[in-house]
Amino acid sequence: MVDKNGVEMKTGDVVLISGAFFKNDNGLWFIERSPGDPSWCGSSYSLTKLKRNGQPSTAKYNLCSWPIAIFTNSWAKRNEAHAWNAEHAEIEVVKIADRSAIADHFMGLAKELDPYIEREVWDWGENHPEVLRHKEVRSFYASVAKQLKK
Repeated sequence: MVDKNGVEMKTGDVVLISGAFFKNDNGLWFIERSPGDPSWCGSSYSLTKLKRNGQPSTAKYNLCSWPIAIFTNSWAKRNEAHAWNAEHAEIEVVKIADRSAIADHFMGLAKELDPYIEREVWDWGENHPEVLRHKEVRSFYASVAKQLKK
């Protein structure tokens, strides 16, 4: 998928959402998972909110998807928000100066898989499909972190 300027969006990119129906959906986000990633089977983009200093947010509502998903208990408000977002919401890939916190986030995701891989190797061996899949995911996250540190 491309942003409003025709730039292809990929995992690790920082994006700016504007014009969304709910104010919390507007702001700076980074793409944590995108279609085609080894660890993601969805067709939408999974976004995590960024703080003003460029670090991933720890707020309660720090997740979003693109296209924006609407979860309310009112069908009328949900339909209104979907229509508004389809017409007004825009996403744009932006450059920020310091992406080291995002790179550290992806390196942390890669390191989280190490104990799982180690245990699966003990249980099933080095060439089991699950072991190979987790190794592929770990190397993908490490490559995203390396690319962000450039």
